[in-house]
Amino acid sequence: MLALWPRFFAWLKMTQVRQTVTGASQLLWYAFTHLRVLRIPPVNAVFHRQIFFTGVEALRIVAVFGLLSGALVITQITSLVGGDSELTVKILIWTLVREVGPLFAAIIIIARSSAAIASELALMKTRHEMTSLYRMGIPPQDYLLVPRIAGVTLAVLGLTIYFQVVAIGGGLAISAMFQNVSYLDQVGRFLQTVKLSEFAVVAFKGCLFGLAISTISCYNGMQAQPSVTEVPKVAIKAVLQSLLFVFTLDAVIAYLGMLE
Repeated sequence: MLALWPRFFAWLKMTQVRQTVTGASQLLWYAFTHLRVLRIPPVNAVFHRQIFFTGVEALRIVAVFGLLSGALVITQITSLVGGDSELTVKILIWTLVREVGPLFAAIIIIARSSAAIASELALMKTRHEMTSLYRMGIPPQDYLLVPRIAGVTLAVLGLTIYFQVVAIGGGLAISAMFQNVSYLDQVGRFLQTVKLSEFAVVAFKGCLFGLAISTISCYNGMQAQPSVTEVPKVAIKAVLQSLLFVFTLDAVIAYLGMLE
C-alpha cells in the first residue's frame, strides 16, 4: 500500500502539469486572437505599464547580471583554453549567445514579475474587482490578461537582447585585457564568427520564454480561489511552473538544434 503513494503523487503532479498546459494554451490563444483590444486607451495604458514594470525597471539588474556572466564565462574560458582568441570567441557564442543569455534573462523576469503578476490577479479575485469589471461590461481577460501577456513577452524579448549586448560587450572587453589584444579586434572577430541564425534563435527563444512566463503567471493568478491564503500559493506555483516550462522549452530547442 505504501508503495502506491509515490505513484499517486507522481500522477497528481502530471495531472496538474497537463491542466496548466491546457489552461495556459487556451489563455494564449485567447490573447493572440484579441490583440486588437490593445488599441483601446485603458488597455493600452495597462500594456505600457507592464512593459515599464517588467522591462524598463529590470534594466539595471539585467545589466549587472549580464556583465558578471560575461566576465565569468570569459575568465573561465581563458583559464581553460589559454590565449587562443578565436576559440574564446567561438565558446563565447556557444555559451552566452545560445544558452546562458536567454535563460538568465528569463530567470530574472520570473524572479521579478511572475510572482507579482500571479499575486496581483489573485488579490483582484479576492477583492472581487473582477466581478466589478463584469458588472461594468468589461471583459477581465481583455483588460487584465491580454496587455500583460503582450507586455511581458515584448519585455522578455528586449531584455534578452539587452543581456546579450552587455554580456558579450563586457566579456570581450575582459578578454581583450587578459589577452593583451585590441577590443575592436575582438569585436570584429566576434562579428565575423557569429551567424545571423544565432540571433534569430535568440529572438525566438525570447518570444517563446516570454509567452510561457506571461501565460503561466496569468493562468495561475486567475485560478486562485477568492481567499487571501491563496495569494502566496499561486505566486509560488507561477514561479516554479514558469521555471519548469522555460527549461523544458530550452531543452526541446537544443534537442531540435542537434537534429539539424
